[in-house]
Amino acid sequence: MARRAKDYICLFFGIILIAGGLMALGYPEITFKRTKTIKLGPVSVEEPQRRVIRISPYFAVGIIGGGAVLIYIGLKK
Repeated sequence: MARRAKDYICLFFGIILIAGGLMALGYPEITFKRTKTIKLGPVSVEEPQRRVIRISPYFAVGIIGGGAVLIYIGLKK
């Protein structure tokens, strides 16, 4: 029996979610830098800002579980 487009979409997004969850487990912090420029008359001051986004391992495992469910739905006959 031929697979429907829904099955392929579920498989695709399931693989994407599992890959994203594994990356979140491997890299639990995302750091990025931004420079803010403050102008006070003729004087200009640059202030570097560093932001850290922390990803919970429980959230990462939940993403992996959601991807596994989507793959199961895509492979189910």
